[in-house]
Amino acid sequence: MSSDLIVLIPILIPLVGAFLVWGIGRVKEDAGAIATAVISGLTLVSVGWIYSVVNNTEAISLKLDIGIPNIPLFFRADSLGLFLSLVTCFVWVLASIYAIEYIGKRKTLFNVFLLFSLYGILGIYLTGNLYSLLLFFEFFSVASAVLVMHEGTKQAMRAGFQYLFMSIVGSVAVIFAVAIIWWLTGTTDLTGTGIEGLTNGPLGIALFWLLILGFAIKAGMFPVHVWLPVAHPIAPSPASALLSGVMIKAGAYGMIRIVYGIFGISVVSNVFMIKTLMVLAVITMILGSVLAITQTEIKRLLAYSSVAQIGYVILGITLLNVNGFAGGVLHIFNHALMKGALFLAAGAVIHQTGLREIKDFKGLGKRMPLTMAAFTMAALSMIGVPPFIGFFSKWLLGLGALDAGSLGLITPFYAYVIVGAIVLSGLLNIVYYGPILMNGWFRDPEGEISPPHAHPQPVLATDGGHVVDDDVHGHGDEEKVKVDQVEPSWVMSVPTLTLALGTLVFGFYIHLPMRLVENVIGMYLRG
Repeated sequence: MSSDLIVLIPILIPLVGAFLVWGIGRVKEDAGAIATAVISGLTLVSVGWIYSVVNNTEAISLKLDIGIPNIPLFFRADSLGLFLSLVTCFVWVLASIYAIEYIGKRKTLFNVFLLFSLYGILGIYLTGNLYSLLLFFEFFSVASAVLVMHEGTKQAMRAGFQYLFMSIVGSVAVIFAVAIIWWLTGTTDLTGTGIEGLTNGPLGIALFWLLILGFAIKAGMFPVHVWLPVAHPIAPSPASALLSGVMIKAGAYGMIRIVYGIFGISVVSNVFMIKTLMVLAVITMILGSVLAITQTEIKRLLAYSSVAQIGYVILGITLLNVNGFAGGVLHIFNHALMKGALFLAAGAVIHQTGLREIKDFKGLGKRMPLTMAAFTMAALSMIGVPPFIGFFSKWLLGLGALDAGSLGLITPFYAYVIVGAIVLSGLLNIVYYGPILMNGWFRDPEGEISPPHAHPQPVLATDGGHVVDDDVHGHGDEEKVKVDQVEPSWVMSVPTLTLALGTLVFGFYIHLPMRLVENVIGMYLRG
């Protein structure tokens, strides 16, 4: 039993750390922000250590009796949960470092709920039954909603409450399904092979869609994606990077558990269940890209792009074969790096220049060459240009679609349609990322820029000008200063460049993330 207790370590570190940061932050906010990054780093180390232990066993499980018959608080560290925990903690460390400089007001509140959100999402990934997952799901929804509302504006409050309302709708759907599953089978365990007693009859299909609805809302899948393009742009950029890069993957995680762990392949291969979900995944993939093209504000564009990218992940889940599932799981890793880098780069532009409209990004390659380089690498990966990592997950998804056609899950014609949709989505990525890259690198800067008051940052003029130092309340000098370069400090640049370079480095060494993906595949499709 004592060895099984280690599964609690990654969950407890951010929980205890949140209270520690609250105490430190009351004395000195910057010290609390640094402590948040350190605590996130310790959490990453603990997850890595547990992964090395689990690598030699099937999983580590711990059941705690809470007084409810047949419903214990169940923790389980397996290859899927630990894979997602590793990806999450890696991006979390970088975002928390970035936030040290980016967050200007209510810094302690932001960092406390950043750690509460980490506690909630790791609890989701490291649980072994639906009851425990639901508890952490609720906590995570509330904590992450506070991050969305952090700026305190009317728009932020409205976005946060819309996000929270949608999460509650999803939670109610999951609660109903969990109660019925427990009544029918006497268990809510996420077994990995399907809960005995659940069938593809009318009740089984209803339970399937109730659970899918609950997690599709969190993932931002069409048609319940409406909260995502509202919440992600309004949140502070480090929170946006986490919301888009890793937090929406909690919904994808839930879908994997539903398809493979609760119902099992033999049940979900029912034509109506899996094909309908597959169609929704393809629509999500295309619709998100189409809507991204229509956006003029950078963070809204990135938010709609996230809708499209979650479509890739869900598509991989529905293909029910090795290549397809590998592509979906790998895209979870890829998207975390790509979208994390894009949101952090966009946040750096907003922080340093106040520019949000895409039309104003002309000449950014000259003013912010490192930031623009990071954005470019991540955008090329999103498009699917080899050898960036985004290419490999799309390639596997295409192979998975063809495999599904040859194995009879779908017709060969529909398999080709899916491959065409993957290619089309990549082309649409060119349509909305291409102009940003062209304007940033090949157009001359136009006019002058004003450092935004919301994120005070001294900007040194390179043409003999003076320093503009806005205070935190926005009462600084209103004079505009023409500058050549306005790169942020290393505190913001290093996390952004690390994620961006990861899209290229892991492309060259794709076998490294694929080792983790292979373990997940073995858990469900080769076990």
